[in-house]
Amino acid sequence: MGNLDCKGIIAQGSPCAGSLCGGTQLKLLFDAAPLPVNQFPSPGLPAFVAVGYVDGETISRYDSETQRKVPRTGWMKANVEQQYWDRQTETCQNRQQIFFMNLDMAQKRYNHSGGYHTWQSMYGCDLLEDGGIWGFYQEAYNGRDFLTLDKDMLTFTAADAAAEITKREREAAGEPERWKHYLENTCVEWLRKYVEYGKATLERRERPTVRVSGKESHGLLTLSCRAHGFYPRSIAINWLRKGRVQAQETKWGSTVPNSDGTYHAWASIEAFATEKDEYQCRVEHASLPEPGLFSWGERGRPETYFIGPIAIYAIVGGMPPLFTYHYAAKGVIFNMVSRDNEAGGTIGQQLVCEQQLFFGMQPFVVRGGP
Repeated sequence: MGNLDCKGIIAQGSPCAGSLCGGTQLKLLFDAAPLPVNQFPSPGLPAFVAVGYVDGETISRYDSETQRKVPRTGWMKANVEQQYWDRQTETCQNRQQIFFMNLDMAQKRYNHSGGYHTWQSMYGCDLLEDGGIWGFYQEAYNGRDFLTLDKDMLTFTAADAAAEITKREREAAGEPERWKHYLENTCVEWLRKYVEYGKATLERRERPTVRVSGKESHGLLTLSCRAHGFYPRSIAINWLRKGRVQAQETKWGSTVPNSDGTYHAWASIEAFATEKDEYQCRVEHASLPEPGLFSWGERGRPETYFIGPIAIYAIVGGMPPLFTYHYAAKGVIFNMVSRDNEAGGTIGQQLVCEQQLFFGMQPFVVRGGP
């Protein structure tokens, strides 16, 4: 495993808690639908796509139409030699076939035939502010956990009986040991290189503009908190009631890019109109020296707040909350995955690789399995 390639895992949580973590995220996203192109509702839709991101910036792409992995940022193109892209192209071509085999295996074990099915994987490593290293590896089938690596115990955690078979096979083959070495050594080495290559871009900071609004109907008030124009992508928006996070009651929208390269996001909550003064919106972002707290106006009118001043940090980026969004577009399913802040610690930089495989109505069968 010479550098960040098309090997796969799906990440579970990050070593962060409570507040937004500072860090740089590198993610490779792989989508595949191994059907002949002429069977797709949309002609020319690639059967397999691999896209790499750093803090929301697209840095690389591979698809089965071009059969090439290519740089998508100027700083990757300027700093990485052509031999790298040649090696990565070959690796992605090989991994595409392995994905087909894994998904074929899963469909057989779960007795699934028709319909769309997905195989997802992601791996990554984090450089923590205290100098520590964190790595993760996970696989999922149809959006549900399949295997998760316990790097410290050198075992896999299987989600069910079907995954237990693969767990035993991979542990017998010594895969946990190999992944531990990769995540703690090779992955970290390349993470440091990528961060250095894109330093000027990744250290960019744009503070969010926050607008709190409300709409009352039949005694219920829908409070919305919207953050606009921020960079990097990672942001935490939470509604508080009497100072306590209301995670169960809050609805979050996805973090969406703007045309100028910044992002916007929102969170809403329903409350009794008589209790509106008990609610505050908390916004956390890498550009801010501390979280911002915002309330609905005293006379029930929308108010706009500007967060500042901007803070400059040596550690860049941050981790978004964990949501998985499924979009159906002309018969093809796309997943977008972001991360959550769960366990203790603070992220400095992070490297993530994600792979996803999509099957159509008629499975393409490749002999063999994991």
